[in-house]
Amino acid sequence: MKTPIHSRAMTRGLYRKAAPMMALMVRKNMEAEYTSVGLHCVQADHQSNQTELLARLAYLLGMGAEIARAIPVAGDNRPGLHQALATVVDMAVDGHRWDSSWGAQLSLAADISIDLFCSYSNLARRFEPGARLLSQHVMAGTVSDDVIRPVEFPNGNEGA
Repeated sequence: MKTPIHSRAMTRGLYRKAAPMMALMVRKNMEAEYTSVGLHCVQADHQSNQTELLARLAYLLGMGAEIARAIPVAGDNRPGLHQALATVVDMAVDGHRWDSSWGAQLSLAADISIDLFCSYSNLARRFEPGARLLSQHVMAGTVSDDVIRPVEFPNGNEGA
């Protein structure tokens, strides 16, 4: 009996070798796409209308904040990502006006979110629909300031 091609590929490890390459390609594509977001964060004019930037940040930071809430992350990234997302929502509620004093912090939060997304892509898929919905509400101007609840730490894990 002839072995199907996919089985031979599995026994030779071709799929195992392809998976890390696919993950690297996804990471590079995300970094390329969101590098412009990070640059835009630090270059956007104060009080300018940044509807699209805020929607993209809501998606990215929403994913990062949810992943950080679900798993132990280093340092203060869990409350930091949550605060960054709340700040983006506050700007969106305030008429999509950009507050340039947050530019560097939001750019860093976007980088951390990309790292979390790429490192935990299976978990990220679980949170993607909610992040997409939040982004759509920000873009449409229908987001409310109470959409982001205060961060809760399970069993006193504030330092996790």
